[in-house]
Amino acid sequence: MNRVSIAALAVLIAAPALAKPPSALLRCDGYGRRVGVGESLARLPLVIGTLGLFGAPEPDNPLAREGGEKGVQACTEALSDARVTGNAIRRAEVRLMRGIRNLEVGSPDAAFADGEAALATALPAEVKPWFDMTLRPSALLLQAHARVAQGRDADAETLALAAAAARPWGWWVPGEAARLLALTPTISPGEAELLERLYRLSASTLRAQARERAGDWAGAAADFGALVGAADKPDVVVQARLAADQALAGNTAGAEATLARVQQQVDELAATAGGTDRKAQDAASQVARADELTQLARAQLALVAGQPDDAKAILLGRSRWLAPAPIAAAVIANVQAKVVPGSLAFDPAKLRGDAATVARTALVGKEATGLKAVGWPRWEDPDVAAGYGKDLATRPAVVKVERVRDGGATEVSIFRNAAVDTQAEALLLLAARIATEQGATRFAVIARGLSFGAGRQGMTGNLGRLTIVTPRDKLWAGQEDRAIEVAAVEAALAPRFPAPANPRGAPQR
Repeated sequence: MNRVSIAALAVLIAAPALAKPPSALLRCDGYGRRVGVGESLARLPLVIGTLGLFGAPEPDNPLAREGGEKGVQACTEALSDARVTGNAIRRAEVRLMRGIRNLEVGSPDAAFADGEAALATALPAEVKPWFDMTLRPSALLLQAHARVAQGRDADAETLALAAAAARPWGWWVPGEAARLLALTPTISPGEAELLERLYRLSASTLRAQARERAGDWAGAAADFGALVGAADKPDVVVQARLAADQALAGNTAGAEATLARVQQQVDELAATAGGTDRKAQDAASQVARADELTQLARAQLALVAGQPDDAKAILLGRSRWLAPAPIAAAVIANVQAKVVPGSLAFDPAKLRGDAATVARTALVGKEATGLKAVGWPRWEDPDVAAGYGKDLATRPAVVKVERVRDGGATEVSIFRNAAVDTQAEALLLLAARIATEQGATRFAVIARGLSFGAGRQGMTGNLGRLTIVTPRDKLWAGQEDRAIEVAAVEAALAPRFPAPANPRGAPQR
């Protein structure tokens, strides 16, 4: 038989296999046999036992995922797959995906039950900590979203805070929890603690936004002001928002100074916004958003100056306001209280209500399913943390530390793929060790960056970086209330990323 006929025969033999439809497991969550679990567990001092992995090889195919009722059915069928019945971790992942699909089709009771089943996964003690950092917070988030869909916001908050507590030094899971807590304008003690943590760990604006919703304009202005002051190139929209918050807080001098800076930047941006390319479109969007916020700030300042008619004229200059609802509603309500009743047709209550509806839909509506299915954490091999532990000990080329901002700060970065929160934790531990090497016992994060992706472990980060300052740096001013103690980071995260027994190439101190 010649070479051509052999090749043709190979195609004919392979054709039925290629035409085989994806299994229910792939149609459920896009992934087949979880080989990685067995490999990682085999490296731990335990007997795998009932976590045994078996089943015919089948390539992963996230594109095979089914949505809606088909997705629910696929996951239900997948629970009978040998690759699932023999692997507790895999069962929990399938339960998680089925719960997400149940939310999508409007069955929050079933979604909550799937989360409960995932949380009840029985595992050896040596494995449980890894489950508790990966799948457990996702199952809690699933239950929290189910409670939101049922209108049980207080229960949802309790569950969301429990999810955030599973990765207290991370960005992703705590951020997802904070989004859920943002549905209500009041800030509970638990939410305040979570927002404080995110404000420190990741230069997050979530606390400032929460303070706006609660009407704490001075607090929101303080948060935005600290972040703007530390930024290399402060965002013009954020600065305009700061001006509005300052005006609402009664800080007239601060608002006017901020407005002067913003106006100059808006004028410069406007000069580049006339084209049709992406850069011009982005500039035009920033100009429009910043302009709304500066107009609201000016309306509030006019009101404070005893010029309600001028404030009213500013508001009537637009047929609608698309700025953040807490700011727009507050300014409109303030002006309405000082002008002739009915002369200003805007309804601040409707603005707030519409924004709340949009936020709720963004969490539990059908459109939100994609982020849950792709981004929520799944199992991550312990070897990933071990790899970071080696990087932190030896500082290979994937780890970079350099002085930036004219020597006023330090940027640390790691190029290694992992779940977002694993990347965030490793970066924070690296930052703490660099602060120690610089003779400091505390530091502050003034900027962060992360290249996002999606993998089997959920939302991932590839190249992550933090810009930090210590009390010796010239950019430390204004960051004292955001300081992170080195000792606290070491105590919490050093055990998570242990150094290898005999590291080679350790950095010179």
